[in-house]
Amino acid sequence: MNAYIELSFRFIVAPNKKVYFQEYWLDILAMLPLLKVFRTIRALQLLRLLRILRLPVFFYRYASTFPYILQRGIKEYLIVVGLLLLTIMFSSVAILVFEGSNNPNFTSLEAGFWFSVYSLFAGEPIPASPSSLGGKIVGVFVMFMNVTIFAMFTGTVSAFMVDRIRREDDIVDWESFSNHTIICGWNRKAEIIVREFKAAGKSEGMPIIVIAEFDDEPNFIAPDLKSRIQFLKDDFTKVTALEKAGISRAETCIILCDKTHGRSDQDADARTILAALTAEKLNPSVYTCAELLNREYGSHLDMGHVNDYIVSQEQSGFLLAQAALNRGLMGVFSELLTYERGNQFYRITITTEWVGKTFLDLFIHIKQTHNAILIAVSQPQGKFKINPDRYIFQEKDNLIVIAAKEIKL
Repeated sequence: MNAYIELSFRFIVAPNKKVYFQEYWLDILAMLPLLKVFRTIRALQLLRLLRILRLPVFFYRYASTFPYILQRGIKEYLIVVGLLLLTIMFSSVAILVFEGSNNPNFTSLEAGFWFSVYSLFAGEPIPASPSSLGGKIVGVFVMFMNVTIFAMFTGTVSAFMVDRIRREDDIVDWESFSNHTIICGWNRKAEIIVREFKAAGKSEGMPIIVIAEFDDEPNFIAPDLKSRIQFLKDDFTKVTALEKAGISRAETCIILCDKTHGRSDQDADARTILAALTAEKLNPSVYTCAELLNREYGSHLDMGHVNDYIVSQEQSGFLLAQAALNRGLMGVFSELLTYERGNQFYRITITTEWVGKTFLDLFIHIKQTHNAILIAVSQPQGKFKINPDRYIFQEKDNLIVIAAKEIKL
């Protein structure tokens, strides 16, 4: 009975059910009444003791934590080292002043130095106790600094070690992600993208992986979005970072313009192009969207068969021009470009019954049946026909419609 309860609780708390069955399939078979023969095979579970051979890998993984700790706490360590040196210098001179004339154990500065070092690390007067009142005060001071300095050092190391282990990427089962979305880079636009995915009902149950270089996880304007993101601290132009994020199993890869660390527009576009071409090379079926600052570099993405890209500054200019030329038009764009309210753009696949019929026929049907507006046709070659005068639908055509919700023909 205890075994049944244990396996049940393990199943409930298991974050990944697939990994659970891979781990405990033999136990489950052994618990079934008709398969008691498997209970004798459970002795093979003793082979799990061979996992002790993985200890060197474990130590190697966490040994790589120490450079991170040294880097993060450099200021704190300098303070600790400074206090250590000041304590040794002060106590070496002070003990010689108070004990040099009447204690044969402290006749030179070298003797005072070693007394300070030994006492500081041992926490007690070594090699001999001072005899004068001043010398005893110096000894107490050294012992007090022993407690203070090593408490500071231990606290600093512990804090950064816990923080490192808590955010250690290796504890994430990256292999469990599939058909997910990867965002390369992080800025205000990334949060908007995540919010739009949530409003559209995309990526339900599967976090969006964000690859970016930052010391701490960013603050969110909408805190409820944090649970939908899994951060990977790395350079998104590296092949290893993209592979770790599961680019070979991803459905969509969005690459944002990264101008952190004082990068120029040209450097940012170069990183975007490199990441986009690498993603397409690692997984040609992934739908890659990239953000550029200069349209001149768009030809590189076209040659690399990147699915789509936008020139952010150029698009902003178009919107401003439209707002000036057609007053009040921004209200229309604001509604159509977000899934959080009103009508949006949807892409639907044409059914066989409409192949061979005209754009006008389907336009009227969609309006009457779904209260939606047909505005364009996406052809298999990647070309668009926007509001065509006369168009006969073909197989594999996709429709672009404006509707309050997703529709099906």
